[in-house]
Amino acid sequence: MLPDDLLFNCLARISRLCYPTLSLVSKRFRRTESCLYVCLRLFTETSQLRWFTVSQGPFNSKKKLVPISSPNFPSALWSEAAIVGSNIHAIGGLVNKNASSSVMVMDCHSHTWREAPSMLMARESHSVCIHDGKIYVTGGCKNLDSTNWMEVFDTSLARRYLDLKYKSVEYEGSVYVKYEAKDATYKLAKGRWRTADLAINKGWGTSSSHYCVIENVFYRYNNRRIEWCDSDKRLWTTLKGLEKLLISHVNLVNYGGKMAVVWVEYAYGKKDEETKIWCAEIAIEKREKREIWGMVKWFDIVFRTNEPYHFAHVLATTV
Repeated sequence: MLPDDLLFNCLARISRLCYPTLSLVSKRFRRTESCLYVCLRLFTETSQLRWFTVSQGPFNSKKKLVPISSPNFPSALWSEAAIVGSNIHAIGGLVNKNASSSVMVMDCHSHTWREAPSMLMARESHSVCIHDGKIYVTGGCKNLDSTNWMEVFDTSLARRYLDLKYKSVEYEGSVYVKYEAKDATYKLAKGRWRTADLAINKGWGTSSSHYCVIENVFYRYNNRRIEWCDSDKRLWTTLKGLEKLLISHVNLVNYGGKMAVVWVEYAYGKKDEETKIWCAEIAIEKREKREIWGMVKWFDIVFRTNEPYHFAHVLATTV
């Protein structure tokens, strides 16, 4: 019975932490928001996984990692994760030291996990990317041949590769796959795989966490700098405004058109020192003369721990 302007003012002040409770009394409540998810792996014999979302506290503006609990939490280690719409897919990995074909899906609205149809092949040390709403899963199984090197949902594409190490990304309206054994990158064009240019091939970095694509621009973290690929000049250019970042163990992710940078500060050899996880939100601005600038909107420590965690996944979606 409240006036609309007062009602909207109240809803705008509600933390996302309260959404599940609010949805119990208002099925029509919806609020579009970019959400950042972090999965940490406990670096012990158990290799326990913990999922978090970066959320703002209900009574202040400080952001922090908030744990996600679910009765059907995925248990596979070294899985790969991808987002389609508002669902996170945890794909393959190791279960009881054996490669798994399992696929688990988390609904980002309710933070509940469910089991999805399995892959055709059990995979670990594989790569995933999204293109046209489809999940491309590359490598990661023994005896790779023309029938199993890649899966697209339940469809296998025909091409022969014999190595497990791949990276993949959606870029320029296509799927790009880095084949490390041959130090070459291939792109899918009109149903056929073709060799990509040298600049793209040299831009992947050492980890899938070191690159992302935002508004069709390929960004990478390289030698403590964030760089972008100038497809016209076929070279990598430093993202201005962030010329030197004194950080390491970096994850880059497309965060609703902005860039989220998540990194860990380890307490090496320091007694009673906590390991800190930092997060920064960077706005991207394209200017004249093909310049791209990054502007830090906020950065802060979002998690502190004395336990030996390291990153498993960092993802973002809109819910």
